[in-house]
Amino acid sequence: MKQENGTSVDRRGSATEGASDSPSTVRNRRTFLGLAGVGIAGSLLAGSVPSSAAAASEYDDQYGTVINVVEAGADNTGSEPIDDLLVELRGDDTLLVFPPGRYLMTEQFRYTGFENFGLVGEDATIVPGTVEAVDDNVVTEGTFGGAARLFRLGVIYSPGRDLRFEGFDFDFTAENSGLRAVEAYVSDGMQVRDIDVLGQHDTGTFGPALFCVTDDDGIGTVEGFRAPDGGAFSENTVGDIDVGPTGMLVSASHSGKLWVRDCELGEFPDNGLYVSGADGRVVVEGGVYRNSNVANIRLAGDYSYVRNATVVVDDRREGHNQRGIRLDAGEHLWVYNTDVRLPEPNGNAITVLNAVDSARIQETTVTIGDRANHGVVINPYAGAVDVLDTDIEIDGGGHALQIRGRNAADDERVLVRRATIDGDASGASGRNAIRCERANCEFDDLIVDQPGPDYRRAIEIHGENCEVTGGTYVSTHHPIIDVAGAEVSDVTARSYDGFEALKLLDSSDDATIVDNELYGGYLDKGATDLSMSENSFPEW
Repeated sequence: MKQENGTSVDRRGSATEGASDSPSTVRNRRTFLGLAGVGIAGSLLAGSVPSSAAAASEYDDQYGTVINVVEAGADNTGSEPIDDLLVELRGDDTLLVFPPGRYLMTEQFRYTGFENFGLVGEDATIVPGTVEAVDDNVVTEGTFGGAARLFRLGVIYSPGRDLRFEGFDFDFTAENSGLRAVEAYVSDGMQVRDIDVLGQHDTGTFGPALFCVTDDDGIGTVEGFRAPDGGAFSENTVGDIDVGPTGMLVSASHSGKLWVRDCELGEFPDNGLYVSGADGRVVVEGGVYRNSNVANIRLAGDYSYVRNATVVVDDRREGHNQRGIRLDAGEHLWVYNTDVRLPEPNGNAITVLNAVDSARIQETTVTIGDRANHGVVINPYAGAVDVLDTDIEIDGGGHALQIRGRNAADDERVLVRRATIDGDASGASGRNAIRCERANCEFDDLIVDQPGPDYRRAIEIHGENCEVTGGTYVSTHHPIIDVAGAEVSDVTARSYDGFEALKLLDSSDDATIVDNELYGGYLDKGATDLSMSENSFPEW
């Protein structure tokens, strides 16, 4: 896809992807420091950086060379570009420190194959040149030129190792602003922190971030990356990327472990956080993800999870699908202690796709406004899924829990335990709060309260070999509908409008109804081999 186009073009339009980025192409760092003056060089190498770089002083002993870029000649007023100087200063075992100010960049800074390289800002703002025309993610007109990126640190065939990139603002507030702020391919030791993208990404080019840990045992961290103003659809920009930018892309080549901590992404046209491959692991801790198209968080990779995050859709874009969380592929995926709020729903809250071998949704809160979208959706060929201690409030006419399946003997089990479902959803679009079309499902100790109009029901079971054990089911219409012959035990069920608590259809074979409190009794439409025992039938 265009987000991972590997071609880089210089300002004259010639290909530069294969150009050498080794330190031998620039002056030796220690030679440069000597030219800068013995006093400055001596203090830097001793680990006593100038006061303007005090924020980076804690890292001095991690680098053989520490350079204050302003002392080295960089303009921090935003008047003169710093591109050539950065190429001159880069090197292994080197930290570039950016004192407060504004730094103009008019072309991509590209450095690959490095060892222990860092860029640290202290109230430092990166300002891109102007973008007036774009062709296939290459800026062809404007004071910025070439590939639509600012910092490209490593590539898939020549990743860096031990990268530090932190403390920068990227000023995209001008009209037709927005490039990829940072793209990093690192074998191990990636640390990206405290990055703020200011303004909307409205050029129709690469989204603001791409990250990849290339080694299976490698680890990277992205913490405090914030792009709350999102991006514009390409049809409204000078660019031509498909649909529009992704907020944060994890490359399909990612194979290590990436921590994504306390980040904020808002309203991107092509996913907020998008994990595009399933070979690595991504852990999303905390953060806010809001109003992006396709999905706000799109997760894949064995043992990947989302924990303590907030996902919000409160700005609905008509004609688009703004899911909360989409689990794409892998085993042991997990959504834990996460708040998914859809006051203006335009897609499902959490979707488990067919390529997911196993997943768990636990201690999570889902709220859905007044529109016919669903809460948790499990696709027919997905593997085993647990939904535990999760609360769903649904005011629209969709299903709080939709379990799709083939109703086959080898359907993987879905276990729903200690969940609570409430809200004022009507039955106009979806009759049931829970709709189960899969065999071998278990519903244990649920509380379902559905007082909405239009024959709203609590649970309808179409899958064979399903069990409903314990809990309370209350709804306007029949709270429990058994289509395929379920086992229902130790349940309390009641209709607000005086319907029977349980309805059995003529396709309900071998149903077992034991030790329940069924207000108003049950309605049998021709079930065969029905087993009823130890039930009570209180009046409404």
